[in-house]
Amino acid sequence: MEFIKTIAPVIVAGLVPVILILAIRKKRKSQDKTETYMSEGVALGICLGAGIGSALPSYLSYFISAGTLIGFLAGMHIKKQ
Repeated sequence: MEFIKTIAPVIVAGLVPVILILAIRKKRKSQDKTETYMSEGVALGICLGAGIGSALPSYLSYFISAGTLIGFLAGMHIKKQ
């Protein structure tokens, strides 16, 4: 159990950048020039993840990674006018 608790944050923190890079590549290949709130979503996700994770310090990396991913996905689907 201690091994899983030690290695899981590394795995989660490693998967988030891979997912972000794959989503950005997919968007570039599709030549979709629609402006989105992707960067704002990532910034807000990091802030919210850090805020929620500060309540549970042993899971801070989980919440920051999850907040980044959720903010990225939410911001990617909101189009700028």
